Order: sequence, then C-alpha cells, then structure tokens
Amino acid sequence: MQFAMGRDELLKGVGIVAGVVERRQTRPILSHVLITTTGKEVTVTGSDLEIEMVVKLQATGAVEGAVTVPGRKLLDILRALPAGGEVVMAVEGERVRLTSGRSRFQLGTLPAEDFPNLTETAWEMQFAVERGLLRRIIEKTQFCMAQQDVRYYLNGVMFETLPGSLKAVAADGHRLALCEVAIPDAQVVERQVIVPRKGIGELVRFLGSEEGAVEVAISGNHIRVRQDNVVFTSKLIDGRFPDYHRVVPSEVAQTVALPREPFREMLARVGVVASEKFRGIRLTFKDRTVVASASNPERDEASEEMDLTAEVPELEVGFNVGYILEAMGAIEGEIAEFGWNDNNSGCRLKPGGGDGTLVYVVMPMRL
Repeated sequence: MQFAMGRDELLKGVGIVAGVVERRQTRPILSHVLITTTGKEVTVTGSDLEIEMVVKLQATGAVEGAVTVPGRKLLDILRALPAGGEVVMAVEGERVRLTSGRSRFQLGTLPAEDFPNLTETAWEMQFAVERGLLRRIIEKTQFCMAQQDVRYYLNGVMFETLPGSLKAVAADGHRLALCEVAIPDAQVVERQVIVPRKGIGELVRFLGSEEGAVEVAISGNHIRVRQDNVVFTSKLIDGRFPDYHRVVPSEVAQTVALPREPFREMLARVGVVASEKFRGIRLTFKDRTVVASASNPERDEASEEMDLTAEVPELEVGFNVGYILEAMGAIEGEIAEFGWNDNNSGCRLKPGGGDGTLVYVVMPMRL
C-alpha cells in the first residue's frame, strides 16, 4: 500500500475518525485506524466496536492495499508537520513509512484483517434531513442524558421518527428534554431508536457547523448518518425508552411568563451559595413576584426577587438550579413559559408562545 496526499487534507480526515479511537484499549487493534487504498481513493476508518467513523479522501500515486496504524500517534504527527506540505505513506514489511519534506517516521502496524467492521446493509429505513435540523434537536436535548445510569436505556438520546417529523428525547430520571423538527418530505414510519452517549458526542462533532442534507439510515441494531465522503455508524442501545408522554404534561394548571435571560441570571447569582452536593434552590411565586433563595450547610444564604407581569397563585417549590439553568440556556427567545400543576409534579419549561416542539420538564426536589 502506498499513496501521496496533502498534509492538510489527510490531517482533516484522520482528525474526523480519531475521536472514536481510544488510546487505551483491551484490544490493541482498536487503538489503530484502518487505511485502505482503492484506485485514487483512500479510506480512513476508526472504530471502538460500538461506533465507526469512515472518511474517504483523494490521493495520488496510490498502490492498492490496507494497513492499520496507531490513530492518535498518526494524528499527533500530522499536526506537528508544517501546513501545506505533502505526505507520502508506504508499507514496508510490518511498518509504515511516512515522509513529508525532510521528516521521516516509521510506525508499527497490525494486520488489517483483524480490524472490526460495523458495516450493515439491511437498512430498514432511510431518509434525508437537513444537517442543521439534526444538529438542533441533539444540542437541545443531549445535556439531559443520564451518565452511567443502571437504567442503560437512559444513557443516550432517543430518536423517534413519525410521519412528517423527527423527535429527540433525553432524560436522566430528574429531568427530560424534547425537541421536534419537521421533515415533511421524508418517507418514514413510526420508530424509536436510542443512540448511546459516546455516539451522540461523535455525531455532534461529525455534523459540525456545516449545512446541507445528510442521509440517515436505521436498521435493527445500527444507525448510520452519511454526507458526501464521511459516514458515521453507531450501534443502538438495546432497550425500550420510557413513555415520555406520561412525563411531559400536555396541560398545566398554572403558567407564568418569565423574562428568560434576567431570570437565568438571577438563578445563576443565587445558585452560587447553593449546596455543592444537591444544588438546591427554592422558588417562591406569590402575587406578582418570584423569589429565588438558596442556602448551604456552611450557613451561607442568598435570595433575590423579580417582578412578574401578571399575578400568579402562590407556589413554593425546590429544584436543582443546574437543571433549570441548562434548560433556560437552551430555550430560545426573550420569554420562557414556566408551568406547573402542583409542587409535587414536574414543572414544564418552554419558549413563550411555543408550540410544544421544544419542551423541558424538571422534577422538584425537597429542600
């Protein structure tokens, strides 16, 4: 195997797949990337058995073959090389020689046939969605994923396809986020799949800030997202996501319109003295005001009052201030709608005048 390519292009390609590669693996092959040449095309693949990232690049002087090289080491070398140069890679015995200008490197290899392959061809559903829309529903929900919860089906984001729309839902048992976008031209059926936490992180990185449509394919065990020369594939979490309809209240007894940014800033100030362990903050709604207050075992206290535009029934309820702050940061617009039924049920947060395509539910806590 041999090829020549611009350093910048190869660095970009290896950088895309390197996020999947772990430095320390129980299987050494998983710390490597697979480089395959076919004609003038070079394919770089990274995998950790759960996630696979593939990028196709154009090269010159290509000699067909396949080899694996340490992924992170290759990335570090390419980053250190001068920009704008050319890189030549060639297999020599059980090592790969990499040259660029007056620089020479030799890297150890492992058998290419030992590299894992996640490719699955029996895709049950395929549809196109704008890159920005897919990025939006992930960014608006991913911070509500659980972290290493024994309820493994919460350690990811659930995507639900419905005729004409695509939803993303994440929950950790204390809060829930739901975001929905319209995909009127997509031919889809009702289906729910759960993409694991690491897969979500790599998918966001893959989507980046670019625009354009991506092709999404779903099978029984995998999800694939493809655009141009880059393909992301992830295994799905084998489990059933809880019925989020039972958590998201369709109607609430009381609502109050809050100036989103001033309210968020007030919570951030008062939350400074909240207990580091529980991050509890008390909200007291009464007449035409809301008071945020917090204290901690060191006997620090803080409170701040904000005027409301309308009178509301009295309510006193405690929340994890971090959960409210993250929801307020994700809500768009100047007004946030805070709704509740009682102080024992979850509060509903959404943009003022929102149609339910972006909703957060935060459960109360005892203080």
